[in-house]
Amino acid sequence: MSIAELIKMKMRITLFFCLWIIAFSGCYAQDTISNPNSIEKIPYYEQLYRFRVNRVIDLTEKQNSGFASKKSSISKLIIDLLGEGKLHTYGSNLGDPADFKEEIPDTSALSMGDNFVKSQTQGEWSATRDYLAGDMVIFQGNAYRVRNNITGAASNANPQAGVGALYEDLGPMKVNLAAPNIVGLDLVEDVIFDKRRSRLYYDILAFGIVLEDPNSVEKLQYRFYISYKELMKEISRLAHSKDLSERQRVMWQNRYNPSEGKNFGDAFKLRLFHGVIRKVENPDGETIQQIFINNGRSYSESVFARWEQEMVLMEKEHNLWEF
Repeated sequence: MSIAELIKMKMRITLFFCLWIIAFSGCYAQDTISNPNSIEKIPYYEQLYRFRVNRVIDLTEKQNSGFASKKSSISKLIIDLLGEGKLHTYGSNLGDPADFKEEIPDTSALSMGDNFVKSQTQGEWSATRDYLAGDMVIFQGNAYRVRNNITGAASNANPQAGVGALYEDLGPMKVNLAAPNIVGLDLVEDVIFDKRRSRLYYDILAFGIVLEDPNSVEKLQYRFYISYKELMKEISRLAHSKDLSERQRVMWQNRYNPSEGKNFGDAFKLRLFHGVIRKVENPDGETIQQIFINNGRSYSESVFARWEQEMVLMEKEHNLWEF
């Protein structure tokens, strides 16, 4: 082998090792350059400003009805995908739920108490109301079924006082979580200003399943969380299915122009929803309402504070644009 050929071979080997080192270092540092749970993948060194924000999307609100129509419901979609094993459930006891540190079994996440199934009961027991046989009522957190029609003076006997004759104690029953039980979504996102592209991004990371909880200070219960990235992957798969019924599962129902054919993923990217701020990242990890209650302030004041926080974020965006 000539000296020239030997030099060429050494150069090829050197080039190969350089490329290998670059590729290896890129793979190794991938999770530290940007958030691995993010779809936007904005590098940390490009972020001039970032705050984690929680918003509650009330699915009973008119503006959000496109996500909860009779033809397609995002609540039903999430429950179905969990049942099919396409999504995973996470808790919030080990820090921020969007960090996905606490995995919880799907069977545990999909079971709940009858106290939250308001559609199956007559609500809290009342001494001034008549009941028909078979009606279910809630008294001190337990469910009871009325044995026979109760009218007049007999209605004054509460379920515990008249258990033997008037009410059947159903106890703390367990049922599977169904789409009608879900009253909202807790949207967890990072609000990021990218200094290189001079643009504000709303980087959605997770959705929490919100149920009504009459015993909670906030009147809401956050059952479990799912990854936005996982959900968007499944929505994209269904949206491009050859089966029309599969595509219908993820359609966002546009009340003004249904022919646009937007799906749930498009609606979130275009911010076609209304979500009231519940929490902004803070050292104590408290929601706006908890901060006000801990300081002896009223609930109504915390409601105004949520809207004020929205204005603060908008003003911050305006100031960043000037930068």
